[in-house]
Amino acid sequence: MTAFLAIYIISLSFVPLVHDTLLSRNAWLGYGTGAYAYQGQNYFVLFNDPYDGSSKPHVQINPTFAPNDRIPIIEFSDWTSYVDGFNFFNDFNVTIRPAGQTLDVTYSRPDILLHKFVTANPNNITVEMVSDKEFTAHLELWRWVMTSVNGMTIKDTPKPTQIPITTQIEFTFQEDSLQSTGTGEIVLSRVPVQIMIWPFENGFNKITIDFVNSEMSLTVSGTMTPVGRTYPTWNYWDLPYVLPVVAILVVAAYLLVDKRGKKNKDRASRSSR
Repeated sequence: MTAFLAIYIISLSFVPLVHDTLLSRNAWLGYGTGAYAYQGQNYFVLFNDPYDGSSKPHVQINPTFAPNDRIPIIEFSDWTSYVDGFNFFNDFNVTIRPAGQTLDVTYSRPDILLHKFVTANPNNITVEMVSDKEFTAHLELWRWVMTSVNGMTIKDTPKPTQIPITTQIEFTFQEDSLQSTGTGEIVLSRVPVQIMIWPFENGFNKITIDFVNSEMSLTVSGTMTPVGRTYPTWNYWDLPYVLPVVAILVVAAYLLVDKRGKKNKDRASRSSR
C-alpha cells in the first residue's frame, strides 16, 4: 500500500507538465464568436469579438515580479482605424483562423483583401498587415495613459502633435496597483508617412500611425520594474517543473520517516519481551 501511494502521488505531480507538453498552453483559444485569447509566459493577448471594434488585438504583459497580473501595454482599435478610407470595424467582412501561435484575421471587400497576422512570440507580439496590393492605412493604438512617447511628455506638447518620422516608438507608463513603472516599444517594419501622439489628462492616450504600403508589421514588447519594494522573481509557469521535485522529496521523506518508525517500533517490541 505504501509503494502504491508513493507512485500515485509522484504520478499526479507530473499531470501539469504532461498537460503543458501535449496540449500546449502557447496557443490561441476561442472563447466566443470571433473572440480569442493567447496566454504565454510573458504576454497575454486578447482578440475581441466582432461586435466590439476594440482589442484587435489588446497586448498585455505578465510582470516577472507579479506573474498572475495582466498589465495593458497597447490596444489596436479597429473601431477607429481605416484602410483606403474604409473603417476596419464597419466596412469589412472578417474571418478569423487560429494556427498555433498565429491568428490569421482576414478583412475583405470587393476591391481589397487584407490579412492581419497576430503572432505571439515569447519576447514580443507582432501584428502584421499584408495585402496583394498597396493600401493606405490609418492605425490607432490606445493606452490610458502613457506618461511619455519617444521622450516627449505632456509638458512638451499639450496638443495633438506629429512626432519625427521613425520606425521605433518607445513609451512609458505607471501602474499604481503594483507600484511599478513600465516601458513599451513598437517597432515598425516600414517607414510610415506620419506618427501623431494625442494628450489625455496627465499623459497620452493614443498613438496614430499613417502609412502607404502593401505590408507593415508592428512588433510590440514591454517591461515593468517595481518601485519602492522588492518582489519575488519566481514565476507560476515554473510550477509544472517544481511539483514533481517537491512530490519526490515529500515521498522520500515519508518513506524515510516510515522506515525509521518501523525500526523504532521493532526495537521497542524486542525490549518489552
